[in-house]
Amino acid sequence: MMIVMKRILTFIIFLITTISSSQSKFGIFTGINYSYLTDGFAGQIGGEDSIGLQIGALYEISLNEKISFRPKIIFSQQGDRTKTEYKNYGSLDLTQIDYKLNYFNVPLDFKFWNKIYVIAGPQIGFLLSERYQEVYIGKVKSNVELGLNLGTGFKINKVFIEFGIYQGLGTILNYQYESTRKTVDVRNGLAKFTLGYNLK
Repeated sequence: MMIVMKRILTFIIFLITTISSSQSKFGIFTGINYSYLTDGFAGQIGGEDSIGLQIGALYEISLNEKISFRPKIIFSQQGDRTKTEYKNYGSLDLTQIDYKLNYFNVPLDFKFWNKIYVIAGPQIGFLLSERYQEVYIGKVKSNVELGLNLGTGFKINKVFIEFGIYQGLGTILNYQYESTRKTVDVRNGLAKFTLGYNLK
């Protein structure tokens, strides 16, 4: 897995340093995450409000008049960041898991259209830190996470505003229902609001 990640990152660096285009742009942004944990892929969502910060930079390369490649680097606060008081050890469920997770994310998004646009693409995330607050069910299973982004945005001169969702594809934690003995795969989910500025 790490070899594949290194090759992908090497490709990104090569692409950015070798492609020269008058339509290329640099940008910076910040925003908030509404983060949660899901039961499997796009399954049940942990119901607690959990707000985190995101901050990052982007480089946009125009491929044609309507499509751009738009990689980003982001520091992102994720997981369930709200402490939950666990009272009944016989009925652990998704809403009682509260892990604060910090990631360094590299979305490899494509942008479709210009003033009002759609963004979509894969994402690689690298876990920077983890901290449980009340219920401990083990360490996060992988320091590297793959996921998918989908969003929309619009720009006014050099300012852009975006709304997006993210779904992790890899399992970060497991727990088991006491009654059914069913094992639940816990994954990252995210809704995000971003405000940014194009430097060029």
